[in-house]
Amino acid sequence: MAEALKMLTALRPQVEKVTKPLSVDRHPFEDYLSNPYMRKFLGLLTQKGADGQCYLEKLFSSYDRPDLSVMEKVKYGLPHQLIEVFRNKAGVSKDVIKEKVFHHQPTVRSLVNTAKSIATYGLTTPQRFVAPLIVVWNITQACNLTCKHCYQDATHKPLADELTWEEKQRVLDEMADSYVPFVAFAGGEPLVCKDIWKVLEHCKKRKIHVTVATNGTMLTREVCQRLVEVGVKYVEVSLDSVDPDEHDSFRGLRGAWKRSTEGIRNVATTPGLRAGIATCFTRQNVHTADDMINLAKDLGCTTFVHFNFIPVGRGKEIAQYDLTPAQRENLLRTLNRFLQEGEISIMSTAPQFGRACIVYGSEDGLMATGHAGSGRGKQTKVLSKYIGGCGAGRCYCSIQPNGRVNPCVYIPSHEVGDLRKSHFLDIWNNSLFDLLSDRDDRGDHCGICDYRHYCGGCRARAVSYTGDIQAGDPGCVYNIHEWEEITASQKNQLVVLGQNAYPGSLLAGMTDGKLGSAEKAPDVLLNQLSTVLDDVVGQAGASAHGDD
Repeated sequence: MAEALKMLTALRPQVEKVTKPLSVDRHPFEDYLSNPYMRKFLGLLTQKGADGQCYLEKLFSSYDRPDLSVMEKVKYGLPHQLIEVFRNKAGVSKDVIKEKVFHHQPTVRSLVNTAKSIATYGLTTPQRFVAPLIVVWNITQACNLTCKHCYQDATHKPLADELTWEEKQRVLDEMADSYVPFVAFAGGEPLVCKDIWKVLEHCKKRKIHVTVATNGTMLTREVCQRLVEVGVKYVEVSLDSVDPDEHDSFRGLRGAWKRSTEGIRNVATTPGLRAGIATCFTRQNVHTADDMINLAKDLGCTTFVHFNFIPVGRGKEIAQYDLTPAQRENLLRTLNRFLQEGEISIMSTAPQFGRACIVYGSEDGLMATGHAGSGRGKQTKVLSKYIGGCGAGRCYCSIQPNGRVNPCVYIPSHEVGDLRKSHFLDIWNNSLFDLLSDRDDRGDHCGICDYRHYCGGCRARAVSYTGDIQAGDPGCVYNIHEWEEITASQKNQLVVLGQNAYPGSLLAGMTDGKLGSAEKAPDVLLNQLSTVLDDVVGQAGASAHGDD
C-alpha cells in the first residue's frame, strides 16, 4: 500500500524551492537521544514487566514516596537523586514535579510513549510515535444541530451500528494500556450520546486526560459540574460568529448562539473547568478573526482554536467559501499576533501555524507545537521540529462512531482498521501511517520546503482537493501554483477530490458585501497571493539569518 501511494507524488509537478534554509541551534538533548546506546537504553526502560508496567513508570510513581521498601529505595535511589539535581537546577518545587509530572498519569504516559517511540524508530523529524499522543473520538453521529460545514455530516439520530458501551470500554482500556495519554470526544454532539457519562467515568478511572468538543447548547451549570466530577478539565465550544443571526443560520437552529455563549460562560465560571472557543473561518467570516478572539477573552476562555476549513462531509457543499492561500496567510498573522500578546492561548489545525510563528515571531517568542499547544523560546522551537505540524497518522488519529479508524477526522476517505475486528495498537501500526510520518515524500513545495519539519502541509486538504494524500497543501502560499491549477481548471467549478463535483461559481459570495477586506476578483486574488508570498519569503530569509 505504501509503495503504491508513493508513486502518486510523481503525478504532481516539480517546483522550484522558494524558502531558505533555517538557522536552528541543535539542542544537546538531540545528540543524547540520537545516540544508538541511548535508544537501546530507552528500550529497556520502557519494556513492560509481568505486572504490565515498565521501569520508567515505576520510577516516576515511586518519586518522593515515603513508604518505599528498602529494595525500592535501592532500585530507584540513584535516578531519584539525579531528578533532584535537575529539579534544583530548574528551580521547580517538589510538589509541582509530583503533581504535574511524575504522579500525573497522562504526563507519564506521554513520556513513556515518547521514550518507546525513540527506542523503536529513533529520533526522527518529525517524530513517529508507537501510539498516538491524542485520539479524537467521534463518539456518536447524532447531533441536535445541522451545521453547514460539518465534516462528520452528522444527523439527528445515531448510526445503527455505533459501538456498544462494552465495546467503547474495551477500546478505552486498549488505548490506556498502549500509553495513549489524551482523548478528545467530539461527534456529532458528544453530550447527546447515551453512554457519554459512563465513558467519561471510565476515562477518569483509567486516568486518561479528556477534553470535550461540543456545540455548547447543552452546557447547563449542572452539566458543567458533572463534567468536573468525571474528570474533564477542558471544554471546547464551536462558535462561528460574533453575530447571533449569522451563527444561528450557519448552525441551523434559531437561538443556538445564545445557548452556546451561555454554555461557554457556564464552563468558564465552573471551578476546575477551562473553556475554549473553536471557530472555522471561511470567506464569509475570516474578516471577523480579531472580534472572535476578543469575544473568547470576554467570555472567560483560556484558549481560542482556529479550525482549518476542509471540504469534506457537508463542507463539500460550501467549498466555494474556502479561504484563499492569501486569506489563510493573513489569518495566521493575526493568530500569531494574539499568541505573542499572551492574553489567551491560540491554537490552529492549520499546520502552517508553526511556520507562521517562526516567520512572524521572534526567537524568544511563543511557538506553536501542533497538537501540544505552544511554548516560549528556542527549546520550544526544537521541540516543535519533532512534534509540530500535521499529526495525522503520526501522533494523532480519529475514531468513528462505529469503531472505524482514520488518520484524521477530515480524512474519512482513508480507513485503516475496524476496532471491532482488531486491537487498537495493531491498527495504529500500518503502512499508511508510516507514509504520513515521512515529510520528505511529498509533492509540490511541501516536499522541499525548509519548514516541512514544523508543518508538513495539511494532508486532509491535499487529499480532498487532489485525491493524492501526498500532494502539496493547496491552502499554503508556497503552493500557489496548485491553487491556481485547482481554480483555473474550470472557471465556474471548484475541483475537489479530482472531480468537477461542486457546481457553483468559485467567486460566489465574494462580492456580496459580507467579506470586509476580502478579495473581489480573480486577478486581485492572484496579485495578493503573489504579494504575500514575496513578503513571506523575504521575512523567512531574514529570520533564517537572524535579522528578526
